[in-house]
Amino acid sequence: KQWYQRRVRGYCYRAATSLSRQQCRRISVLRPDITDKSTADIFVNGLSISEREYLSEALSHVREQSEKTALTTKLLALEAFYSGIPFLGFGFLDNTIMLCAGEYIDITLGSALGISTLAAAAMGNLISDVAGIGTAGTVEQTTKRLLGRSSVLTAEQREGARAHRWVFSGRCLGICIGCILGMWPLFLLEKEKEDECTDR
Repeated sequence: KQWYQRRVRGYCYRAATSLSRQQCRRISVLRPDITDKSTADIFVNGLSISEREYLSEALSHVREQSEKTALTTKLLALEAFYSGIPFLGFGFLDNTIMLCAGEYIDITLGSALGISTLAAAAMGNLISDVAGIGTAGTVEQTTKRLLGRSSVLTAEQREGARAHRWVFSGRCLGICIGCILGMWPLFLLEKEKEDECTDR
């Protein structure tokens, strides 16, 4: 354990600590040569309980700082993209099912029972919501299979306020685009009405 007995004079930055320059100069840091897991185990076993707690806190702080600095705009944009793609699918399916079901209900039950167009649209929305519950998992799994992943950030990085804003923006943009694309049945319905008017 010669490496364990070796002490080297340490230094620290005043900006990162509340210690004075003179106090920093007096600090002696035990710096072993940790080259593998066994030497790391030897080093940790030689520490007291309080020293292990200090070491754990220091490692957590360094990890948090490194994750914050690594959180670039490009990485956040990719996270927003991966978060928005499933919602694009949700919006597309929701509007498509709602329009098709609402039109069918309006044509069949609307004329038979005297249901208004808004009531038929509400019933179509009900059907699309129920269908969305069943297709939510399928859309997520399909997106993950096609893209190869569902996130580019770690769990700790996703907890930050900045990451939350980007993820929320990506989901809003995705569901807006999906709902717009999901209005495609309107073109078919309008074409059918024009054909009926032409026949008359």
